[in-house]
Amino acid sequence: MKLLFYFIFPLFICPANAQNLEVVNLRIHYTAMFKKWETASHISQDEKILDVGKNISKFYSLWETRNEEIKDSILKLGGSFQDVQKALQASPYPRSYQYYAIYKNYPQKGLLTYTDKEFKEYIYEETLERPKWEVSTEEECTIAGYQCQKAQTKFRGRTWYAWFTIDIPISDGPWKLCGLPGLILKAEDAKGDFLFECIQIENKDKEVITLPKHKYIKCTLEKLKQIKIQIAKDPNGYLKQLGYDSGEGHGMNGKPLKYNKTPILLEY
Repeated sequence: MKLLFYFIFPLFICPANAQNLEVVNLRIHYTAMFKKWETASHISQDEKILDVGKNISKFYSLWETRNEEIKDSILKLGGSFQDVQKALQASPYPRSYQYYAIYKNYPQKGLLTYTDKEFKEYIYEETLERPKWEVSTEEECTIAGYQCQKAQTKFRGRTWYAWFTIDIPISDGPWKLCGLPGLILKAEDAKGDFLFECIQIENKDKEVITLPKHKYIKCTLEKLKQIKIQIAKDPNGYLKQLGYDSGEGHGMNGKPLKYNKTPILLEY
């Protein structure tokens, strides 16, 4: 496994198994905090990236992207499942298990492409909806060194508060949020389930926005929501539907594991 990192890091620049869409002009790093389950007692974390090109943007998990690249590079070298597990345990990137990616203005202007992984790779397209914001002229703050204004909207079942800067006149932001006269550097929902906050901004000119070449299953937003709910309540039942006989998991007491969790989703 000493050869591992000699092969991994070149893949970070331009993965061979991906479709190149556009050159990245600006890369925004966000810390993300979120609740996974209704009964969760702790807050999960991730580092998200918003890559902005001339026409297209991509929002995705840095941690899971890097760990997937580590896994893929080991498997291509003939490594085993045990090799993958050891490498992921030694990875400098924590696991968040959030695999979704959002492509705004792709495959054409005014459309949004959403990909996610729930044992299988899923994809759907929808109209790129721009929330109707109410901008406050009184509430301001500084985020990542930029003066920001506050705005509020009701979008996809949640009330969102966002802080944007007109110093970066890009009408984009984390997740599906967009439509303000400047880049959104912070966004949180009123319930406190989700928070995105900018921690770094980089100028880029050599990296590209990519779409992995997976065998995607076409679905809809509603179908993917139902899949996530089903997996949370009965993952073994879901795997059986896919043709896998996973058997029943057992706890330390020898009894079958009971899941029956309720996921907290970004949109209702």
